[in-house]
Amino acid sequence: MEQGYSLSLIALLKGIVFNHQKEIWDNLLRYEPDVKKYFQPVGLELYLDKSEGYAFLRQNQWEDDTELPRLAEKRQLNFLTSLLCIVLRKYLLEQDAQGGSVRSIISEQEMMNRIKVFLPVTNDEAKQQEKIISTINRVIDIGFLRKLDDQEKNYEVHRIIKGFINADVIDDTLRKLKEYAEEKNNVG
Repeated sequence: MEQGYSLSLIALLKGIVFNHQKEIWDNLLRYEPDVKKYFQPVGLELYLDKSEGYAFLRQNQWEDDTELPRLAEKRQLNFLTSLLCIVLRKYLLEQDAQGGSVRSIISEQEMMNRIKVFLPVTNDEAKQQEKIISTINRVIDIGFLRKLDDQEKNYEVHRIIKGFINADVIDDTLRKLKEYAEEKNNVG
């Protein structure tokens, strides 16, 4: 028996679903109750934010506090990846405050400029730039960024980052990171 929402199930098992994935997104919206019902017995819940245009699965607890084994291990992000994610979340906040477009576009150079403020000064600028580009690619893999098909090196910041990085901690965290970088520069 073929299920009309198989497209949604497969896409969610693979990762995040965004509204720009038109066919999958429409399928998910159409079959939302069925998709939720499908994942419930294995302790997964559908997190669907229609206004921001993304959906993903997250593991939930049973009502009787039974702990199920995790389907995917949590992995800690390295310093540079964490820093970029926080910088991107702040950028998204700034864009939202300006009342701009629903899409937030940032250039590779802008990301580099924003990150370097929090890094100690280095003698090997090329190596640092290479690390930042590698980190950008890692954040693409996580699902918080998407490289645009333009001649420029532009990226779209996915609004799903809001679901993972709380806006309340951004300024304090960035202040501490900047102080750390300044301290490193003064010591060296």
